[in-house]
Amino acid sequence: MKHFKPLSLSLQKEIAQRNICLESEIDRSMDSFGFRTMLHQCGIHKQKGYPTIITLYLMILLPFVKKYMTSLWTADSFRKMCDARKDTYYRFLNQERFNWRKLIYLFLSRIITRLQDTPLRDKVLIADDTLLPKTGKQMELVSYHFDHAKRRSILGYQCLQLGYHDGINFYPVDMAVHTSKNRTNQDLKQIDKRTNGWKRRKEVFEKKTDVLLEMLERSWNYGIEASFVLFDSWFSHDALISKAVSIGYGVICRLKRGKTKYIYQGHGYTLKQLWTQVAKKKTVWLPGMNVKGVSLKVSLPQTGQIQVLFVSDGKKQWHPFLCTDLELEPSEILEYYARRWSIEVFFKDAKQMLYLGKEQSETFDAVIACYSLVMIRYLLLVYILAKHGHRVSLGPLFQEMVETHLQMFYMAKVWDKVKALMFVSSPLVCPRIDPDSFLQLIDILENIIMEQLTITTAKL
Repeated sequence: MKHFKPLSLSLQKEIAQRNICLESEIDRSMDSFGFRTMLHQCGIHKQKGYPTIITLYLMILLPFVKKYMTSLWTADSFRKMCDARKDTYYRFLNQERFNWRKLIYLFLSRIITRLQDTPLRDKVLIADDTLLPKTGKQMELVSYHFDHAKRRSILGYQCLQLGYHDGINFYPVDMAVHTSKNRTNQDLKQIDKRTNGWKRRKEVFEKKTDVLLEMLERSWNYGIEASFVLFDSWFSHDALISKAVSIGYGVICRLKRGKTKYIYQGHGYTLKQLWTQVAKKKTVWLPGMNVKGVSLKVSLPQTGQIQVLFVSDGKKQWHPFLCTDLELEPSEILEYYARRWSIEVFFKDAKQMLYLGKEQSETFDAVIACYSLVMIRYLLLVYILAKHGHRVSLGPLFQEMVETHLQMFYMAKVWDKVKALMFVSSPLVCPRIDPDSFLQLIDILENIIMEQLTITTAKL
């Protein structure tokens, strides 16, 4: 019998040649965006071992096949793609030199360039934070934060998120972790202070308002245009609004009823005084909306001229909003601010579908890496939606892709067992068949399977 050679169409050889297990929408998208080049630009590479592009792809794929990280070195379907051990993946996540932030910005910039012809007035940036609960008290920089929804302190990471909205889709842009003084573990990993990991650690001790301004400056430097930055009342400080405007972005936000004085017609008023003494008498029903409102031109010491929009239900409830554009109509201000809800949808989808907050490593570098992987997954999903012209939520697309990937994995797994059985039984069932003819039959069958995999992924 002739020496056995790898089959020309074997799934194992397809894996080896393409460095990726299956032809999928995510696979093609990553390849078309040049992820290998972007990884190299961000210092995400290794001197030896399995290429980082394979490791990254497999970790991105996990939610779509309903697997967790342990499956990467225990499940046969993953080990056939990359027979790496547990340490390979943890070293990848715990690498402090990788610049995950730059990778997200480069990827987003390429998506925006490829997809969009959007007017500036439709582009906005959105800022908000979310809490990722944790149970491990020894996790690096984990701390207690007050959860306003549960009305109690929660152990975890508080993450500040910046997003971009083009009028249709939301795109995650940047994130930063904030820690409180009430930390259960005071130890910090000792690493080179020149690395990206150390810079991210220093960032957690800064004020969230300062971190947000740093995010806006980075977005501006990467060429991300937006007409306004949207955020809630927590960030509505005169100094922050002024600096955001100086960077190049307008601001629309909700205001908190504090002691800040707003200058109106030469006199200083708090928001409550401005409402009761001036605005309440001037409210009118806004066209197309079931609320009453009035806009007043006022000024702040640092920001200068702004307009404050008071909105009321016509009874006792009233809410103030700020806009740095003096010409914008009240209904337009509310329409812009309503788009802030898209970041809440991102948090929900990311936690329920894309494993946000599910990392189990104790190092802070892994927290940053896993959150960045979630953002990459989300950007890929949004890109696939936009490329196919769909304007629906990510949920249905995610479920469809999960089913598609599971079909492909099961098909490959079944074929491996059938092929192994054919090799074992061929001397008994077909003792006279020529080995070359037998291998040619295997090639034909595998060719049919590969075509079916292509059809399966093409339905997306």
